[in-house]
Amino acid sequence: MITTNTKHILTTIQSTLNFSYRKLWLQNILYTFRNHLVPSLASFLANTLSTSLAPLHRIPLSLPSGVVRIRFRRRSKAQLALAAPPIEDSTISNADELPERCVECMVLHQPEGEIAADVIFIHGLHGGLDRTWRQGTWRLNNPKLKDLTPVRRHSTGNLFVPLKENLRPKEGRLKRTLTRIYTTAPVKMPRTKENMANNNGKLQDEPDQVEVEEEITYMEEEEQSANEENFSRCWPKDWLPQDCPGVRVLAINYTTDVLWRPVWQKMRTRTNLPQRSKEMMEELLAHDVGSRPIVWVGHSKGGLFIKQIILDGWRAAEHSTNVKNLYHQTKAIMFYSVPHKGSPIADMTFPFFRRSIEVLEVQSNCEFVLNLHKSFLEIFNKENNNKPEIFSFIDTENTPVGFTSFKFIAYESADPDIGIKCDVPLDHREICKPAGRDCFLYLELVKLIDKSVFNQKA
Repeated sequence: MITTNTKHILTTIQSTLNFSYRKLWLQNILYTFRNHLVPSLASFLANTLSTSLAPLHRIPLSLPSGVVRIRFRRRSKAQLALAAPPIEDSTISNADELPERCVECMVLHQPEGEIAADVIFIHGLHGGLDRTWRQGTWRLNNPKLKDLTPVRRHSTGNLFVPLKENLRPKEGRLKRTLTRIYTTAPVKMPRTKENMANNNGKLQDEPDQVEVEEEITYMEEEEQSANEENFSRCWPKDWLPQDCPGVRVLAINYTTDVLWRPVWQKMRTRTNLPQRSKEMMEELLAHDVGSRPIVWVGHSKGGLFIKQIILDGWRAAEHSTNVKNLYHQTKAIMFYSVPHKGSPIADMTFPFFRRSIEVLEVQSNCEFVLNLHKSFLEIFNKENNNKPEIFSFIDTENTPVGFTSFKFIAYESADPDIGIKCDVPLDHREICKPAGRDCFLYLELVKLIDKSVFNQKA
């Protein structure tokens, strides 16, 4: 006969065994999740990130009015030994190979007669004419906005973040004016030591009032389909000649390696950002860029190339007049969500994958991007007579990637700390794609060109 104590002991043993079994079962699940599911998800995510940014760019456009100049040359290692900070990663192979040279300069529009200025477009990673600079088809359905006032340094104007109540979606074609979306109330600039220094306690820059009366147009997909005949696959080529006659429109294109490559695949030998910037400079100089005013337009990493080119022009020897003119002739810069302090996407690592040089050099707050940005700001803080107009659009929405979404560039990174900045409730891909010639993403560029090149009041 089983006593009460024996029953209690058996019950305790059974409970212990059940607990141990459940614990072992849970450990097995965690082990499977950590060692099998997580690497699989990471691999899928890495591939999705790389491919969703776009495959290696293609240029299917027919450009009857433009000239395509493609120059591929193998250079010696001595020529490639450029003054650039090393970007290290233990997963990158140090194969004794010359880096690929894959840069081209395209003339999208050549005006008849005298050229008033060169407007130069440079895309970001995995971009291209048919992907970066095509007309936007975005809609604004459920805006996730915050009532924030952007903080500026050396501001030249006043633009505010849209308010939620001003951007409620309606049926059919949505139209809003910038006057309603962006209030023109004056902003008090921060009275920092930097602002007050050497100016008798007063601000160094007085903000200009910006008159904004343009319309923002959000098209429904059905309307966009109906307007396919007017849809632009390359808006710089199609629109700027109409609104800025006399300017030559150029685009720099470059290929991008797979951003995350499996460890069992050989890494391609690629040039780093300073090296590739010099390749771009050679292409631009071959097209006589620097002999007239320049307006730069960059999306994402393209803006970093612009800053590197300007910095190289500023540092060039006095006898290198053509190179220095790339800096001296710079009259304006338009930044479309540029990672001035790097991108958190570049910090992502995945099991069995290694990052390409294109990703490593734009890691968040890495030494290279911070030094580049610091040097860029120092140039224009030292110069009094050659400060370009600078305008920055900053996307505030997450970018869809596969089954999830990411903020490609943090707000603080997209803020260049100079010029005018404007927050826009679009994602990283949409920010450089105006919905039409009446879209503020395009009209601000036209105003920038008019003000900096033709001395017209914006």
